[in-house]
Amino acid sequence: MNRAYFGVEGLDYKLQKGLSYGSQIMVEGESGVGKTVLAGEFIKEGLRCGDTCVYVACDEPPAAMREHLLSFRVGITAYEEAGRLIFIDAYEEDRSKEKYALSGYCNLDKYFALETEVLHKCSGRRLRLVVDSLSTLFTMIDAPEILDFHRTRIKQLRKSGVLAMDIYVSGVLEPRLMAITGHLYNFILKMNFSGSRHNPVRVMQIGKVKSQQFVSSRHMFTVDPVYGILVSADMGVLE
Repeated sequence: MNRAYFGVEGLDYKLQKGLSYGSQIMVEGESGVGKTVLAGEFIKEGLRCGDTCVYVACDEPPAAMREHLLSFRVGITAYEEAGRLIFIDAYEEDRSKEKYALSGYCNLDKYFALETEVLHKCSGRRLRLVVDSLSTLFTMIDAPEILDFHRTRIKQLRKSGVLAMDIYVSGVLEPRLMAITGHLYNFILKMNFSGSRHNPVRVMQIGKVKSQQFVSSRHMFTVDPVYGILVSADMGVLE
């Protein structure tokens, strides 16, 4: 299989030919909108089709994603023992009991070295990488350092053929920095709440940056505790 999918039926239908390995996906969204659910679907799909999946936990301990995958009926113990599901703990720091953990929070050099080490040990396999959320690592970092880290890291991921999903929480980084960062990714997916306060709806925008403009199609979606993300109506294309 040379093409990859999210594992979300309505979303994958919009992709048609899927994504190539070596692509980088930027997922941006508000807190609670369903970004981590999407990450779980992405990992589940990767395991199903034979990929090795690496999940970097920044906003919650790795146990939260383990529980999430179990709710999707994924046999995580077998996959971890086989080395096909790997967790990097960037949340607990020195208290972590994980095999791979980041000590020295918000140190991009240490993070880059640890990510490179883990991915190198998996070389020769089809790889999926999820960082949830990358924006958390950038909280105390200056914009020039963030951009330099991005350029170096994404170049390496692309060269290594890693299918990477970087998750960002809306509002954490400056809009200008987010816009510049978005140009480095092959694919952008924005997830936000719309509608009224009393009747909120979830909307995802699927697209990429073209000619300095984010061009996307908009779709409503829901989050089901059993079936995960369900994509519904097409709300039109933004030109």
